[in-house]
Amino acid sequence: MLEMMVTGEIKTIAAREGSSGKFTGDIEGLYQGYRFGSTTPDVREYVLDASNGSIALCLTQQIVTPLPPRPIEHPFADGRDPFAESPPRGGAPPGHGPHPGGDPSGHDGPSRHGGPPEAPGIEGGKPIFKRVHYMETKLAVDPSRCTGIFAGSSGEIELIAPNYKMAGYLIVNCELGDLRMSFLEAGTRETLNAELSVDGENSTGIYKNARGSLQFALEVLPPFFGRGPYTGTIILDEAAQRA
Repeated sequence: MLEMMVTGEIKTIAAREGSSGKFTGDIEGLYQGYRFGSTTPDVREYVLDASNGSIALCLTQQIVTPLPPRPIEHPFADGRDPFAESPPRGGAPPGHGPHPGGDPSGHDGPSRHGGPPEAPGIEGGKPIFKRVHYMETKLAVDPSRCTGIFAGSSGEIELIAPNYKMAGYLIVNCELGDLRMSFLEAGTRETLNAELSVDGENSTGIYKNARGSLQFALEVLPPFFGRGPYTGTIILDEAAQRA
């Protein structure tokens, strides 16, 4: 096994499905990112056994976002650099990401008066729309599958998960193989932070059966740009290197 410390920079443009960008430094190549729940809701079904019956539950997670669809052609293809061609403006995009002080799922944090969090979309008793790019997570009862004394039951709640991180994966097309990494990301209006785990089973070339982890912190730049450093360790499999 060959252990490599890797560092460099990422430039990225966000899209509804995930992101498209470029790694430079110890990892070189264009990448496409795919975000969990961005185009098709993830639906999981569970049954909770209770006395004298059971409750059937459906957990649905999907991203609600104003981001545009991913362009057909990679924005960094053929040596292009959208950052140089159309430099993003400084500062954070208005309304992009969780509300300041809020959690990664898009819910608000403590109220401006220092009290407990107000209900999502409510400020001072008045309904407003504050969440823009967030994961909507709902748990609903399925009346048709409930049994016993719970037959025909109904109900739905939207979860508030203060430590929620959006999941997904990205594939970097490098000269000596495709490096696939799974990620968990959480952001604010100013910064997008993520933890990445090397998926050697689904990588190719020298990255086949590789292991390792990376982190990045990207500065969020309007309209949909991000830029920042990455660092981490990749452990390459000797057999893959010889192939």
